[in-house]
Amino acid sequence: MLCRILTLLFVSLSAGSAIAQSPSNLLLNPALNFHCFTNSRTGEGAEFKSGSIACWDVATYGDAEAYRAARQQVFRPGFAVDNVMVIHPGKSVSQFALLAELGLDGGEHVSLSVFGHQAKPKSLRASIHMMRLDSDEGSWSPKEFGLSDARTFPKHSRGELTALPTMASVSGEQTDFELKVEKAMIPFGFTESGTTSTKQPNVIGITVEFTNAGSEDVWIYSPCLARGDVAVNRLPEGRAIPDYYRGIPRTIQKLWRGEPLHLIVMGSSIDRGSANPPMTAYDEAPKSPTFKQPLSKVREFEGDVVGHPEWNDYTGWWQHHYMYGGRLRQWLMQKFNYPIDRLLLNTMACDGSCIAESHSGLEAYATLSLPPDPGANGHAKSKTWQELYPAVFSRPEGARPDLVIFGSGANEKVDGADEVAAFEGAIRWFQRHYPGTEFVFCMWQNRETYTPNTGHLRELSLRYQIPFIDLGRVISETTRYCNSYALVPSDGHPQAAAHYLWARQLERAFEVADPIASGIAQLSLPERLSPHTIGWEGEVTTYNADDKRLHGNRAFILDDTFVNVWATTKDDLVGIRLDGAPDEASRRRPSRARDNRNSTFATGRFSLGDRHIIEVTGKDSALVAVDAKTALNRQTVPVTGPRWKLPTKLEPFASEWGAPFGDASVKLTPGASAITDFIGTDLSVAYVDAADGGELIVTVDGEERLKTSTNTAFTDADGKPHFMENRKGIRGLPYGWHQVCVTCDGKPVRLLGAFTYDTRPNRQAERVERGRAFPGETIRFTAGFKSRPWIVCSGGLQVKIEDVNAMSVKFTGTGEGGYEVIGE
Repeated sequence: MLCRILTLLFVSLSAGSAIAQSPSNLLLNPALNFHCFTNSRTGEGAEFKSGSIACWDVATYGDAEAYRAARQQVFRPGFAVDNVMVIHPGKSVSQFALLAELGLDGGEHVSLSVFGHQAKPKSLRASIHMMRLDSDEGSWSPKEFGLSDARTFPKHSRGELTALPTMASVSGEQTDFELKVEKAMIPFGFTESGTTSTKQPNVIGITVEFTNAGSEDVWIYSPCLARGDVAVNRLPEGRAIPDYYRGIPRTIQKLWRGEPLHLIVMGSSIDRGSANPPMTAYDEAPKSPTFKQPLSKVREFEGDVVGHPEWNDYTGWWQHHYMYGGRLRQWLMQKFNYPIDRLLLNTMACDGSCIAESHSGLEAYATLSLPPDPGANGHAKSKTWQELYPAVFSRPEGARPDLVIFGSGANEKVDGADEVAAFEGAIRWFQRHYPGTEFVFCMWQNRETYTPNTGHLRELSLRYQIPFIDLGRVISETTRYCNSYALVPSDGHPQAAAHYLWARQLERAFEVADPIASGIAQLSLPERLSPHTIGWEGEVTTYNADDKRLHGNRAFILDDTFVNVWATTKDDLVGIRLDGAPDEASRRRPSRARDNRNSTFATGRFSLGDRHIIEVTGKDSALVAVDAKTALNRQTVPVTGPRWKLPTKLEPFASEWGAPFGDASVKLTPGASAITDFIGTDLSVAYVDAADGGELIVTVDGEERLKTSTNTAFTDADGKPHFMENRKGIRGLPYGWHQVCVTCDGKPVRLLGAFTYDTRPNRQAERVERGRAFPGETIRFTAGFKSRPWIVCSGGLQVKIEDVNAMSVKFTGTGEGGYEVIGE
């Protein structure tokens, strides 16, 4: 076992032995700034107090309240401050921070000062808690305490952070006072090991806490935590309140108004807390004889154990309570005074899942078509969605999603750097179906090496103006102070304490204090970041095992560029072939049935417009189901339709692959042509490969765009050649009204038809000119278009495609009318 033992004894840092640093207040929001949302909920004018204070935590909304100092009449602060805080009897207010965030190190000293006012002596207790990860000598097994898990684990990572040691002081006899806690040393020491645990400190953070131990209100102001042996006050603030809230203005406004919300948590087992051993409630009292022993013997959440039996219907398993999403909901309830039945936490995150697979379940989760279920969405099975969240369903907009949180979900690592398209496609799917849906990125990134997706999300953050919270860097920097396996065990799944850190970072997206800055609305459907996104943002069609599109239950022609398959085999892994070549990039696990969040293989890195084939191989391999997506704004133009001008009669085409491109063809001989037109940006021409096939030639607007042979067979996994349907794409045309002519050379070609696309990311560049005209009149456009524009006529006005170009249009028809010219 390779381990690194680091132990640092007491070190006294003086001005001569430490790098000079300007003294500053290490607390977030020591000025106790706040935002009062009472105006938004009740219409009352008073906004000088609030039951929640940015960056400060309470057990229940209103346990402590912030006031504008000038608006309260209880006492006069000893010096000018903007705000004061009242802590009600028996209540506490606290703030946690990681040592990495504070810039502190093991062996350093910190001191705390706070001013206050009390009606009775000795009412305020001020504490500095050193927050350590669980770590003790030896090993343990959940089975020893009545749980079913018989595995053995090191005695680390059990439950929550422990406040040990604590230094505290109590206010004296004076009514107005300054209370200090001085020379609190940060313990340091750990052994780096994934298999052995020790009693070393593993201290990673500090919690400052103020508790009213009396029977009357206690007032405080100007709290100050500073580096050093002596408590000082009125130092400049060293840390600014994050302003992530600006990037989710719609969500924040709804929280202020108390409106019900539907939150979706995306991700994998990491997100939903599927840790080893399974997360459960532990005795967290350090002086208890059963310290760090499980308090529950079942997987199901037991609200009585944590003092909230009313949460039982809303929380499926213990892991859903301790996962960062569950913690976020609890924090939002405290911070914004919400009951649990107005915050629908829809846990889409699933063991083994990845962003690619999730596309098959987006609609089911967004529409809440799956009933409450612990394994499906983190809820108990006891009630329906409508019974659990009546206010969400009574909204005018219905139970649509409001906020989507992207956490992990990086298991498969499909498509390399192009996996960014899977994330972007999901974002755009939500934006098209549920305009106004907002997103937050807070991705797990263990050791800053686990996934490349953090880089992808940074790119998307820039393009879409979505808040990106850099959890990975904070977690990585925290390993300076602890055994990294006590933070995240060797299996890679964060335990409760790590989920606590995750939630603490995510919560900062919702911290708001006046004066607020204006919101930065997320960009809806901007220019795509990846060229592959067009296939990911389309609509899913499911093909089951009995569908004729599944060729021999082992192969499938994609609808466009995205495919998600479920397949079985008697081998350990399902073999995958893409367009005749083996793929070894993913895990390819067998799947006996279609699942919304787990599959055998998914990918979306194909060229639009071309034919693509996926095959499964291996002993007794078979496709169970296939999900394919049709790219946006695709139209099918078969030769059987009225859009074609054909030189000869149609012939039937007997497809062995379910006829994805049509069941009829037209035989083009040299000198003959088939003509059609379309409105859009991209074209795909479908044809039949045959041993005697000629050369297919396609011109668009008089320019040759495609020339390809039609005598190439597809060779399957068994080495069998197939002369079958095929298609080729013509990409990158400017948006407009295009004329297509298909001919051949040498030998005949059998044409099946075409698919047309409008792949523009949005219509921001679209230009429209309107007016009235008469037959025979020629209208010159204000400025030229990139291509022949589409003309929409009304009244007696008509137009022929040959009478339109990028600069002008000549009208025909039976009488005057109106027109619209649409192009770019």
